[in-house]
Amino acid sequence: MSNVVFILLVILFFSILLTFVVKQSSKEYILEEQSAKKIALAIDAANPGTQIYLNLAKVLEKNVREEPITIQGNIVYVKLTEKTGYGYAFFNNVNVEVVKQGNGKIMDENGGVLFRVR
Repeated sequence: MSNVVFILLVILFFSILLTFVVKQSSKEYILEEQSAKKIALAIDAANPGTQIYLNLAKVLEKNVREEPITIQGNIVYVKLTEKTGYGYAFFNNVNVEVVKQGNGKIMDENGGVLFRVR
C-alpha cells in the first residue's frame, strides 16, 4: 500500500514539474518577461516629463489581446495571451501612461509604443 502512495506522489510531482517547465519555456512567456523588464528599466531611468518610445513590434505581433501592456501603480504588466502574463515593478515614484495612437491601439505603424512619464 505504501508503494502505491509513493508512486502516486512521484507521478504527481513530475507532472507538476513538467507543467512548470512547459509554461516557462513558451515563447510568449519569455517575450512577456523580457518586455516587462525592458519597459520597467526604461521607466526607472526616466525623469518626470519624459516620453519613452520603445519598438515592441516583435512582441506585439504575438498579441491576441486588446490591451497587452498595462501599468497599474508601479507594476508593468505584459499579457500577450489569455493564459499567460508577466508583471515587473519599477522603483521610480512617477505616474506612467501608455499613449494610444490615432487608430485606438497602443502600437503605431512602425511597431513602436509611447509611454509618458509624469
